[in-house]
Amino acid sequence: MLDSSRGRRRFVRAGLGFFVFALFGLVVRVRSAAVIERVHSVPEEELRLSLPRGPLDPIERGRHLATAIAQCDFCHGHDFSGKRVVDDPWSGRLHAANLTAGKGGIGGDYDQADWIRAIRFGLRRDGRTLFLMPTAHLSAITDADLAALIAYMRTLAPVVADRPPTRVGWLMRVVLGLGIPIPDLVSARDADLSRRPPRALPIAATAEQGSYLLDLGNCRFCHGGDLRGGRHPLARAGEPAPPDLTAGGSLSGWSRNDFARAMRTGRTPDGRLLDREFMPWPGYAGLEEVEIDALWLALTGRSGGPEERVIR
Repeated sequence: MLDSSRGRRRFVRAGLGFFVFALFGLVVRVRSAAVIERVHSVPEEELRLSLPRGPLDPIERGRHLATAIAQCDFCHGHDFSGKRVVDDPWSGRLHAANLTAGKGGIGGDYDQADWIRAIRFGLRRDGRTLFLMPTAHLSAITDADLAALIAYMRTLAPVVADRPPTRVGWLMRVVLGLGIPIPDLVSARDADLSRRPPRALPIAATAEQGSYLLDLGNCRFCHGGDLRGGRHPLARAGEPAPPDLTAGGSLSGWSRNDFARAMRTGRTPDGRLLDREFMPWPGYAGLEEVEIDALWLALTGRSGGPEERVIR
């Protein structure tokens, strides 16, 4: 009789556990689907660019943005035909898109409004969210730079590369379903819609320009919104914790030329070589001197100059 009673209790507990697990799975499925399938609308006026005339060749400026500043090629590949970002049973499958006009690419079909949706608002052509598109930072892009970037994208050589569709795994569904705030995961959610970037920004050695480059360069993607570093939620296995870039952090004791050398050669003042897989310094090597100065000023509040000022 006692064994029978214990057996019933175990059966009830197992049944209750299965019910709770199934209910949890259903809630996660429904709530994550609401995030994935939600269609966002963007006002028509936000999908048009009113451009000032400037001295820069827009296509060359766009190339500089895509390869040296924003480094679109870091995720989309050296020929912008896309590449794998993540592909495992738990997280899911995500390949950066083929941006060219070749078979399997979006470049031949996208008009200006589609590019603006993707870059500034983190949205697919149909209004659904993109994933891991750093819109939280790219939403700062000026109209002039956005137009230049789009102009350059339209000149890319066509590459035939069919990329598999996105598949959202259960681990990602749990994150989405529970509303766990992981920066830069849900691009549409991270877009700063309250920010209206200026039409253009002078390229000068100013803290304003430096802060702009910190956004467009996706420095805050790895180093955090406050640039204090630390391991971020989307870190890959074996990825080192990004250092603290604020005054008094890892740049303490560095001069402006030390910073420039690290950005251009990957070498720190102590001779260490930065891992290009996690710190894409070969792309940043293409930055202009005035941009290095602007970044230095934004990070330290100090100018460089012949006296080689050092962070203390």
